Amino acid sequence: MRAKATIKNSLWGFIQQVVICILSLVSRRVMLDSIGIDGVGLNGLLVNVLALLSLAEMGVGSVIIYHMYAPLAQGDQKEICRLMHFYKGIYRFIAAVITAIGLLMIPFLPYIVKGVHYSQGYITAVFLLFLAQTVSSYFFSYKRSLLSADQKQYVITIIDLLFRVLTVIGGIVVLILTRELIYYLVFLIVVGILNNLAVSFRVNQLYPYIRNTTDALSPERRKSIFRNVRDLFIGKLSWTITSSTDNILISALVGTIQVGMYSNYTIIINTLTNVMNQLSAAMSGSIGNLLATESKEYIDTVLHRLLFAMFFISAFCSACLICLINPFVALMFGENLVLGLDIVSVCVLNFFLMTMRIPVWNMLSASGLFQKDKYISIIGSTINLVVSFVLGMRIGMLGILIGTTSTYLIQYILKIILFYKSFLVKSCKRVFLWLGAYLVLAFVESAAAFWLCGFISTGQVYVDFILKGVVAAILPLCLNVALFCRTEPFRYLLNLGKKMIGKYKGTPAS
Repeated sequence: MRAKATIKNSLWGFIQQVVICILSLVSRRVMLDSIGIDGVGLNGLLVNVLALLSLAEMGVGSVIIYHMYAPLAQGDQKEICRLMHFYKGIYRFIAAVITAIGLLMIPFLPYIVKGVHYSQGYITAVFLLFLAQTVSSYFFSYKRSLLSADQKQYVITIIDLLFRVLTVIGGIVVLILTRELIYYLVFLIVVGILNNLAVSFRVNQLYPYIRNTTDALSPERRKSIFRNVRDLFIGKLSWTITSSTDNILISALVGTIQVGMYSNYTIIINTLTNVMNQLSAAMSGSIGNLLATESKEYIDTVLHRLLFAMFFISAFCSACLICLINPFVALMFGENLVLGLDIVSVCVLNFFLMTMRIPVWNMLSASGLFQKDKYISIIGSTINLVVSFVLGMRIGMLGILIGTTSTYLIQYILKIILFYKSFLVKSCKRVFLWLGAYLVLAFVESAAAFWLCGFISTGQVYVDFILKGVVAAILPLCLNVALFCRTEPFRYLLNLGKKMIGKYKGTPAS
């Protein structure tokens, strides 16, 4: 049941990201043509600034999901109602806090937006629209969390996909007709509100009992939740610093235009990252149920299976990225917007580490080890800021991205140790050996694919691109199948795939 829910959620997440990827690339081309690299850079920068403001959410969403697991598994509708009513009030408070912090940030915008031709008044207007878009989402977020906790992430994905298609197509039309970033953002706000209303309506249909309750949680229950929020906030802070400060530091230390160049790469990498995040969201409810009902030995077995699955996917994606992303950017956006191989290599490494972290992060989140995990988050965010700033001053964008790499590595090691020591209560040596082997193997496969692609030169850029894609795809797939076909995780995933295909076709799997 857990595997079926995860696969169903993941499938819809994958479909969503494929559609979004195609539409987003077209949208980015239109943005470059209509508002220029300055506008694209400003857009990418303010997205990250608003992500920092979202720290006011303090990880409440993860705590909601964690506290929903037990009552959902037990069918305790009264407790679910009390939790939803409580979270509704918290999110309204969060919306007010984010609004206040956002308004206080306006005088500091000139210090981070540099090298663009826009007036300060225009930049402020764009920032306020981004702020309105962010704040409006918090009036509905608590209902999305209920679906995630109940292993129904696919419901959110389907609705979001429909509105995302509308957003991208409509946004392209607005940009072509107006060539103006402000009108584009107004359109995004309107469609975003409609999207959240649609999710809210669907939640009310699936869980009609949550609409008419005003029952309050007990004081002890509220205190327990606030303790978890306090501890998880540090983790939220660390992740936001790691994922959302790169563009801000690049803009402040290198220039806002460089943010625009970098964002041409992140739109591609983030699409793959979002596919992985969809998988993470798809498995989160199942993992919560797993940790609540199964033995420690079986949980360890599942973690190894998930890590292998992530390796298989991320090794394939990493080889394709290192071989194809620069040729793709040159074809799609222009040779003058291509970044150096050193920067691209670090971006691909960060993608690999981010993907490999998903099973461990999900296990920790579902285990409730918020208090102990916060110290790891403090260490990670501190390292990220120090390394990114120091190296950013010395070697620019590359140094900032290396700071992100160092954070991923340190946090990954420490979180695995924490989970094995405090939850599974067993040695983590074996998992480190496997992870080290996965990292080395992914590096070798990506380097070999890149080396082989260097020999491809037919004189036709599109033919070269296709041939490089074939090499980059086949090499890691064939090598990993050959190396791991006899291992338990590979056999388990293969059999699971056969069962799902058999059920889909209506025939028994062999």
